[in-house]
Amino acid sequence: MGHGARPMLLWYVWTRLVDGAWHKLEDISKQLRIPKNAVSWAAHYLSEHDLAELGEEGVIRLHHSHPRFEEVVKTLPLIGTKNSGSS
Repeated sequence: MGHGARPMLLWYVWTRLVDGAWHKLEDISKQLRIPKNAVSWAAHYLSEHDLAELGEEGVIRLHHSHPRFEEVVKTLPLIGTKNSGSS
């Protein structure tokens, strides 16, 4: 699994979506006490990897046919390493 704060951020946002309902990014930001731009990044990342569906007006919900969360997080590039082979 990737290192750093990004996997944790993705996990926090994803866990807010498990009920399948639409959630406002602003509300998730307030609940988690995380800046809205970070929540927005996580939402877009989850959407691009078919874990979540972004709606209009800053809302998101869990995607119906989602891949395993762990597999998506493994696609995160490592931060602070010069070559992808070092951990």
